[in-house]
Amino acid sequence: MKKFGLLAAVVSLGVASAANGQGTEGPDRLREDIRRMVTQARDQVFPALVNISVITVNYSGGKETKGGSTGSGTIISPEGYVVTNHHVAEDGKKFRVTLSDKQEVSAVLVGDDPLTDLAVLKINLSELKDPKSVPVASWGDSDALQVGDYVMAMGSPFSLSRTVTLGIVSNTERVFTGAGDDVEEQEFDSGQRTGLFTRWLQHDATINPGNSGGPLVNLRGQVVGVNTLGGANMAFAIPASLARPVAEALIKDGEVVRSYMGVQLRSLKRSDFKEGVLLNSVIRGGPADRAGLRAGDLVTAMNGEAVNAYFPEEIPALARRIADMPVGSKVTVNYRRDGAEGTAEVTTEKMLKDREDEEALRRWGLSAMQITEKIAKDRMLDSTKGALVSGVRGGGPAELAEPQLMWGDVITSVDGEKVDNLAGLVAAYTRIMSQDPVPEFVMIGFDRAGKSQVTLIKPRPDKKEDPPREVPKPWIGIATQPVLKDLADKLGHPGELGFRVSRVYPGTLAARSDLKVGDVIVALNGAKVAPRTMQDAGLLGRRIRELPLDKSAVVTVLRQGSRVDVEVMPERTRIGPDEALKDTNKDFELTVRELTFFDRDDRRWDESVAGVLVENAEHAGWAGLAGVMRGDLVQRIDGIEIADIPGWRKAMDDIAKRQPSKVTIVVLRWNRTFYLFAEPDWKPETPASGQAAGPSPGK
Repeated sequence: MKKFGLLAAVVSLGVASAANGQGTEGPDRLREDIRRMVTQARDQVFPALVNISVITVNYSGGKETKGGSTGSGTIISPEGYVVTNHHVAEDGKKFRVTLSDKQEVSAVLVGDDPLTDLAVLKINLSELKDPKSVPVASWGDSDALQVGDYVMAMGSPFSLSRTVTLGIVSNTERVFTGAGDDVEEQEFDSGQRTGLFTRWLQHDATINPGNSGGPLVNLRGQVVGVNTLGGANMAFAIPASLARPVAEALIKDGEVVRSYMGVQLRSLKRSDFKEGVLLNSVIRGGPADRAGLRAGDLVTAMNGEAVNAYFPEEIPALARRIADMPVGSKVTVNYRRDGAEGTAEVTTEKMLKDREDEEALRRWGLSAMQITEKIAKDRMLDSTKGALVSGVRGGGPAELAEPQLMWGDVITSVDGEKVDNLAGLVAAYTRIMSQDPVPEFVMIGFDRAGKSQVTLIKPRPDKKEDPPREVPKPWIGIATQPVLKDLADKLGHPGELGFRVSRVYPGTLAARSDLKVGDVIVALNGAKVAPRTMQDAGLLGRRIRELPLDKSAVVTVLRQGSRVDVEVMPERTRIGPDEALKDTNKDFELTVRELTFFDRDDRRWDESVAGVLVENAEHAGWAGLAGVMRGDLVQRIDGIEIADIPGWRKAMDDIAKRQPSKVTIVVLRWNRTFYLFAEPDWKPETPASGQAAGPSPGK
């Protein structure tokens, strides 16, 4: 019998009965047959349905917050393995599972896979009355589902008792799209992606909070999906064809090992191409980059097999095809670039974790996380050494330090001892805060955008006023921080106040001198520069401003306990963001400014990187709807290279004259290139009732 023929068969029975003159017996029998079918399917899975209670610990604003959450799951093996959602188990420290017979037992996390929002728990069978009689559900074939097929959603909505709802499949290959109508990289929280390989089963069997992780069941009584999210009479489930192998991998290895090429794929729907798939981004230093592939390449085949993703729905399957290759696979990629054919051989690497452990250092007023290789690559860090500051508590010691610690700083040392990872930072914190008495000051070494800095944390630091900004004319290519009395004591030169060199800018005259990071400048041309308070932070800058531009200066520094005189030639100051040229384009509702020396240094971009930096993009403007974001570097528009503000203005004037229906914007976002497609409406409708014209944002 065909899969969709189950319900049809019941309907046929009722129709036949009515046709045979059985009167009301036909409809009654039909109702009974439908009820029997649903009941039999329910009873195949319902006993294996469990409620999951989770004690969570998460971090926000530099604080650790404990909480609780609930979800659903399904027992899939006699050993007590339970499949559920990652977002149900996320941040979980303790797990309790309630079975269908009301037994409540503990469970442990076997493994989770944020990229598919799946996780596996294992019940402690020893706590059960009869460990050998665990109810188990079986997997079904989600690929056999068709639109219109009946399905049941099971779970514990709102932490209530187990429920079953009935509905039909609405879509078997749903994807979520963002600006530009392409597959959107969803995130649970900052830096953690999900749904990369998922084409969702959309259905209208009601689910609510608490249903997450519960099974989607066909009328054969088989699990064909894992319910994940829903609302507004729509629900979405991860298909069994994806959930089952992920669960099996988590049970076997505790993780899902995937291949990684270092590319982001984009469908061709809004491009001018008809076949292949577009490389929307190529990660610098990744396998594809090393093989010579570039953003904008049109991939037409892999290992001799044609690839095509014209529609967004085709992207997850192609991404999964790459991920399922054995790590270390050699992939022959055929591509087209600027009309010319090319071939590259890419050796895949193991896909790295997005995020790992996070901890809160409560009495320091900050939280920090382990630096993964992916975080290091995305933030263009030199290594995974240190611990990344993930939050700072308002008014806490970390925020009131001078300089204050900020989100994104990398802590590299504590009181002069190196910190290699999060565990090292926690160990240093525990050791210091267990002393009696607790030290008045703790010296934290950290890196911020390549600048090596140190600061002091203390229990009740005095809040200082930020120094006024001054832009001197003559300039020495260094970044510095004031060294006051307490910091000077910690650095080992009590009474010697000055300015510590935190960065020697590459490509400057200072870089040709003998100045080094860590030097403490105590005199300039023999005159002391000794800040007494943070209000003196501009003292060195004011002294440098008084220097002649055509004569070298002698900078006296403390280095490893000795005084060293360094000769350095001043130069004219570089333009900073505040002085940069800006331009606001009202058509695209976009404000950009020229790229400065300091922008390049902060982002580790060399002189070859050119473009204009986005300062603001209205969310509902043409550029915002295309996906342009604050901080993007616009490098090309409709094939025109953008090097500076005059070039930008000329390109935008040309677009305004031509009024094309589609504008391709190429931006650099940190280390990734994105091809964005804007669709200008050059004749916008007149706003009604005082509302702005254009599409309203979705909820």
